[in-house]
Amino acid sequence: MILLVKPEAADSGFSLDMALKTEPLELEYIKAMLKEYDVESMIYEASFDRRSFDEILNEYTPDAVAVTGYITQEKLMLSYARRAKALRPGCITIIGGSHAQLNPERFFDPAVSYICRSDNIYAIAEALKAEGLIPPENGFCPPELSVIDGLCYPENGGWHKNPMKPFDLNKLPIPDRSAFSTCQDHYRYLDVSPVALLKTSSSCPYHCAFCYGRELNCGTYCQRDLEKIIEELETIPCGNIQIADDDFLFDVPRLKEFMRLLRERNIRKTFICYGRSDFIAVHEDLIRELAEAGFRYIMVGLEAVSDSFLDSYQKHSSQSLNIKTIRMLQKYNINLVGLFIIDSRFKKEDFRNMRRFIHAHRITYTGVSIFTPIPGTALFNEYRDRLTTENCEKWDFMHLVVKPECMSRFHFYLEYYLLVMDLFRIAQKAGIYSFLRLKDYKNIFLKLLFTDSFKY
Repeated sequence: MILLVKPEAADSGFSLDMALKTEPLELEYIKAMLKEYDVESMIYEASFDRRSFDEILNEYTPDAVAVTGYITQEKLMLSYARRAKALRPGCITIIGGSHAQLNPERFFDPAVSYICRSDNIYAIAEALKAEGLIPPENGFCPPELSVIDGLCYPENGGWHKNPMKPFDLNKLPIPDRSAFSTCQDHYRYLDVSPVALLKTSSSCPYHCAFCYGRELNCGTYCQRDLEKIIEELETIPCGNIQIADDDFLFDVPRLKEFMRLLRERNIRKTFICYGRSDFIAVHEDLIRELAEAGFRYIMVGLEAVSDSFLDSYQKHSSQSLNIKTIRMLQKYNINLVGLFIIDSRFKKEDFRNMRRFIHAHRITYTGVSIFTPIPGTALFNEYRDRLTTENCEKWDFMHLVVKPECMSRFHFYLEYYLLVMDLFRIAQKAGIYSFLRLKDYKNIFLKLLFTDSFKY
């Protein structure tokens, strides 16, 4: 029995779970993979399962516990491994996920048996074979740990890191969504609920300076075959699909073929995806077809309202392209989710300019993230000497982890608070985010303003 754990949100003072909560897709892939070996497994979602982790361990007595999570959940991931070892000393503990892939050293802990840092989920099966939890194929010996793709494991008082190879997504099984129907009301993307995740590619074809997506899967962009994607879509018991790719709008012939297959198979769903303004602005006919195919929300990294900031992010975009994108999505009744970066170089007028831009172009869905260099990327090394904290829970894009260049922390947070509250009012005036309470967000941001501002 293998227990697959998705931790709760980190207690950083913020939680986006109210507005953004996704199904545990990577664990559903692993569950499906384990089924191929006749290995029983279950997914434990700590954020809404009423049973404690201790109760789950005592009830199911798993032979192994595998934990995934994001950078803000690092401490939680380690706490689950330590608790599993404390209650079941012989239990194998495995850490995985994007944060572990880029920063395995942060999980070199006595309570951790293995770190699986490859996109190749079958490396987990290989580690379980080495432990005798999965019988080897007829005539084969259990694998040597040293040959397992991307595996990290304790050795001679230290840790050994195996080389990692790019993984072909077409080798993935159809995710095991056996528990999805009973849990789907927990999953949300803004005003859309329930919502399921669909993965059609890994890594990213672009090289934005601030994003870690390109670093995943050894920096190798890989697309799944469209037939496999359609096959999976037909199994998903949900009408709303969030495409989890870093950028779905990239390959025009592929997008046209995807929409043709949707029509041919009579698949009618609402789609949410990421796209770039330099792509959207020059493909109006394609955007019209996407709207007709059910694409209702497109997340666009507009990032900035000036070309100088856009150039510094290596976006290869411009303010004029951003404006054209906004107008085009509005023309075809696709909800633009405009994503912006609050840069550590901001002055007071930069906050005001961003607010004016959003008002002027009637952007109701917005996400404003404080500039955050992610560990495991070149940008992190560039800013390492300017970091104000090593607390991973602060890497949530809503805390300052780099000292502002032109303002005090207090005044930076004050302008951030005023901007976010203004954007929240725009959204609620437009009739969206009705499930959120402005009072709660005010309290969260005021707490941030009068605590985090004076800590460093």
